[in-house]
Formats: sequence, structure tokens, C-alpha cells
Amino acid sequence: MSRGMHRHRSIRLKNLRQTRIDTRKANAPAKAKAATRRDARVIAKIKGTKAGTGYSAEVQSWLSRKLDKPFGKITADQIKQAIA
Repeated sequence: MSRGMHRHRSIRLKNLRQTRIDTRKANAPAKAKAATRRDARVIAKIKGTKAGTGYSAEVQSWLSRKLDKPFGKITADQIKQAIA
């Protein structure tokens, strides 16, 4: 690469950084709404699951993230508190 082309690399990287910041700001409200919808959907799935049957992978993953522990270590009482 010639010396003249390399001179503009910092400008290009600065523009990319700003683009990422702007994109994150623009997408944040939609992501918050999607998270709210996801929470409602998963809570409905948990409430609709009969006692004694297992949870789907989506529900297990959601509970693990919500309670910040592996699904195998989550008790029924903790699940009830999470959906309350």
C-alpha cells in the first residue's frame, strides 16, 4: 500500500467507530421492546407448562440468564420468584 493511501486509515477507522456508536443508539429502543416481548412470551410458556414436564431450551436459557446460574442448579421456588 502506498504511503498516501495509508494516511487516511485513521480517518476511516474513526468514521467506522462513529457509525457503530450511531447504530447502537438507533437500535437500542427496538432491542428493549424485543426484550420485553421475549420476557412476556417466555413467562407465558413457563406458566403454560404442566408440573413435572421439562422446559424448552429457550425457557431454560432465559431462566439461566435471568437468575445468573446454570439451569441444573435452579429450583422450582426460584422459577416461581423469577416469573412473579
